[in-house]
Amino acid sequence: MGFEIELKAHVREDQVDSVLSAISALPSAKSLGPISKFDMYWSQTDEGEPIFRVRREMTADGPDILFTAKPNKVKTEKGTEENQELEFTASDNQWDNILNFCSGIGLQVCRLKWKKGKHFHVMYNGFDVHAEVLDVKYLGWFLEMEICPESSEGFDIEGADRALRSILAEVGISEDAVESRGYSRMLKAIGHNKG
Repeated sequence: MGFEIELKAHVREDQVDSVLSAISALPSAKSLGPISKFDMYWSQTDEGEPIFRVRREMTADGPDILFTAKPNKVKTEKGTEENQELEFTASDNQWDNILNFCSGIGLQVCRLKWKKGKHFHVMYNGFDVHAEVLDVKYLGWFLEMEICPESSEGFDIEGADRALRSILAEVGISEDAVESRGYSRMLKAIGHNKG
């Protein structure tokens, strides 16, 4: 089980290039190239709450499949997300078998999500940050950042939150742009939870 501190913020379309440049200019920033993610959320009913997510991710290293469940998800009042994550990977050649397995045991797809953009690794104030500038289909552009320590025990959660918000300011995005809702809730609110 892993742990993550995550923050995401809206990026205006006219800000995308400047945000990408500003992230690239951060000391120790390393571009990891383009990224594309297709997420299927599975539930007991097609309108139910997701139990887990299956992600098909295309990176510079090729396709990956990632299973994720977040049984202990907490949103702070400032919009930061703190999650315990259960995750494992599978080979991309298992994609059809995964879909057949999930539907074969009676689960149904309750949400679909597409994200594409660029991602970066940044060491910032002693924290290992993964940052993505993403176009989320139907929702627009976002800067999504996460810090993923092995455990929350003894981890400086407040310091991690400060680091993420400091990066936000450095790349020219205001605190007002922080989004407290998850993408799934946003998509459901506008009627695009299934594309």
